Amino acid sequence: MRGQFPKISVFFYFILFIILIGLSGCGTSSNNKNPKKEDNTNSTDTNVNDDSSSDSSNDVNGTTSTSKRKWTYMVYMGADNNLSTSGIIDLNEMETVGSDENINIVLQAEYSHNYTDFNQLGYPQYDGQTLRFLVQNDNDPNSVNLGKGTPVGNLNMALPDTLKEFIIWAKSNYPADHYALVIWDHGAGWKESRLDKINIKGAVEDQTSNSFMTLPQLAGAVRDAGLKLDVINFDACLMAMYEVAYEFRGLTDYMTFSEETEPGAGDPYDTILGALNTNPAMSAKSLAATIVDKYYDYYNSPETREEGITKSAVDMSQIDTLHSKIVQLADSILSEFGTVSSVVLGAQNNTQKYAYPANHDLYDFASYIEKNLPSGSTKTAAAEVKTAVANTVVANKSLSDKVKDSYGLAIYVPVRNQVSADESVNELQQYKDLASNNTGTGTWYNAVVKMTENISDEVLKTGGFAFYAEWDTDADVDMYVWEPCAPPDKPCEDTLYAAWMGQTTPNGYFSSDSYETGYSEEYYIANDYVEGGNYDVIINYVEDGTEDYANITLWYIDPSNG
Repeated sequence: MRGQFPKISVFFYFILFIILIGLSGCGTSSNNKNPKKEDNTNSTDTNVNDDSSSDSSNDVNGTTSTSKRKWTYMVYMGADNNLSTSGIIDLNEMETVGSDENINIVLQAEYSHNYTDFNQLGYPQYDGQTLRFLVQNDNDPNSVNLGKGTPVGNLNMALPDTLKEFIIWAKSNYPADHYALVIWDHGAGWKESRLDKINIKGAVEDQTSNSFMTLPQLAGAVRDAGLKLDVINFDACLMAMYEVAYEFRGLTDYMTFSEETEPGAGDPYDTILGALNTNPAMSAKSLAATIVDKYYDYYNSPETREEGITKSAVDMSQIDTLHSKIVQLADSILSEFGTVSSVVLGAQNNTQKYAYPANHDLYDFASYIEKNLPSGSTKTAAAEVKTAVANTVVANKSLSDKVKDSYGLAIYVPVRNQVSADESVNELQQYKDLASNNTGTGTWYNAVVKMTENISDEVLKTGGFAFYAEWDTDADVDMYVWEPCAPPDKPCEDTLYAAWMGQTTPNGYFSSDSYETGYSEEYYIANDYVEGGNYDVIINYVEDGTEDYANITLWYIDPSNG
């Protein structure tokens, strides 16, 4: 199985050392870490079609489609970061379908020289500019048509105006009866986290510009574009939250996203767009459900199986009703706190949670409260929240017991040791600023404050450290980080993380999996503030490459040393 170690495994426990390790392998038998490409396709060997000739499909100034299509499928790809190679792979998947007389597949993308070798790709002239595409079919898994993209300057993809202008351009040049927008990049729900000196509070990172778009900025960009969307799909981690959906109320009919982190491969664009190509008359609801189904099917396949994935779709017309029921639950918890606090604490400690452990499945959380209270307004309000969630979520799938109690929407329910309240990171103030907490006197924020009273500034510890591993062959090597077993009820085996599992962890962030990027390196960067305890590093030799060994250098980067 993918999560099992072969016979040759080395554990490293260290603080301030640079360690040189030589590992030999004898052809381990099991490696299911399949990227989203054919087995004979290495992302660093993919040929790029350098056809930069201009045609009407690349005209970013004029109208490029004189007649309406059924759908325009817009992808806003912020790959100027360590997801750059994954973005190249996803463009290749889109090309297996391509635009036709019924659908426009429109892409705005930016990639990174720090993580993708464009010389190896055969496109050395790429200078980091933002590219716009009308994606065309080529049916060649070994060729990516970067040269078909029209450069529009080196834009800051994390600026709301950049997203707004892309939507306006796509609508003007590729009109359709229906519009879908994919937000493709890193994601963290609403919460601030750490990504190499960038504060994460939403999705879309532009590393060159050292910036990240916040959740309110994302919603504001869509609102300012003036186009009511049929579907918004977050191909990003941890976005399936009530708070996220509420931010986009009135801006789209349906929204798809994941409660848990997403694997580096993300959405399977070939099968999603293939289904839309086969049935371009499908409704917005059908497309949202199709995205969920195809995502699940891809990661449930024996060749590409990933444990612990989630994907859901919600009917945005139900968000206001859901919000009102959540406010009623918050008011009831506050009014009955003396008698219900133990049950609420039990729900915090015994319901489905995710890579950010303060994110709890909303239905599971409400269900625990309803089941464990004999009577009262809190019990009634919890039951009504369950009904509202069931009416809001129109498609939901998850894979493995780890996420079996995922019903499609999470909510922020921290315990005291999951919140920092110092001057640098005040999560509660950030949470208070969200649209869902600015609708009147009653909000879920009020309940969160009550549940986290008397927060200590010392609950979280200073982080910012990093681990970096590099090796001298093309062997498949994985870096694991074993994070502290906190909260105490969380089994220790559930705190072991690696790049191939998904890049976001409760306390830090991984690079892309070396098996997917083709580069002999992986790293882990800790958040600014982390749970206290030991952070153990494991280097695992998975499989031989052209050689049967790897000499590995493991670095520890201590921010206190400058």
